[in-house]
Amino acid sequence: MNLVIDIGNTSCKLARYDGIRQVSMQRVEDPFNLKEIVAEQYDVIVLGSVRDTDPLLHKSLRQYCRRFIDFNIDYVRAKVTTEGGIYRYLDNMPDGMGADRMAAILQACIMMPDENILLFDFGTATTVEFIDKGHYLGGTISLGLNTRYRALTHFTRKIPPCTPQTVLAKGDINTISTIGYDLDTALAAGNILGIKFEIEGYMKAHPHRKVILTGGDASVFAPGLDPGVILCENLVLDGLANVALA
Repeated sequence: MNLVIDIGNTSCKLARYDGIRQVSMQRVEDPFNLKEIVAEQYDVIVLGSVRDTDPLLHKSLRQYCRRFIDFNIDYVRAKVTTEGGIYRYLDNMPDGMGADRMAAILQACIMMPDENILLFDFGTATTVEFIDKGHYLGGTISLGLNTRYRALTHFTRKIPPCTPQTVLAKGDINTISTIGYDLDTALAAGNILGIKFEIEGYMKAHPHRKVILTGGDASVFAPGLDPGVILCENLVLDGLANVALA
């Protein structure tokens, strides 16, 4: 049994895998609690983190596995040079590329090695990745959905703390009007639909690419898009699971 850990900007996910089959998954708000949660032995533990390195966490995790992998840009570049294999898909990573983006790109390439892909990841940030038949071209980074709401509260004087869930609780993205008639609906039209229009703009500019959605907010946007769009909410975890097997 292997354990993969995805530490994001907002929260942390742990998933147990038997090969490439996910057995269980849980979310942890504070990654420092991992020392208490990871309390059994694994063959491999893969850690992908977008936060600063925590040597104490690494030391703790090593006690619970036969092999520990810190999946970061240095690890990937060393593997690309010495082994190739699945890491050949990551041979064009720029400096500072986050573990979550690399794992998502890796898994998308494993799923569709012969396709041109447009990959959207909706989390604290919204990222868009462009892949041509297993070769990473580049991507974009912008604010995530909840980050947009929090930024408006932080940088304005009269917008109180609001969340997209206030509107989404009443219906999915297809029920949101493009014209806001109060604060909640104006924020929804500008931010939720704003991201939807961004997605559609990228899709229109790249009509021949397969489209994959992943990340915590992916399920928000999937209902408003073409049914051919592929929703893979655990793409990052599945990518880390493949790293454990490589």
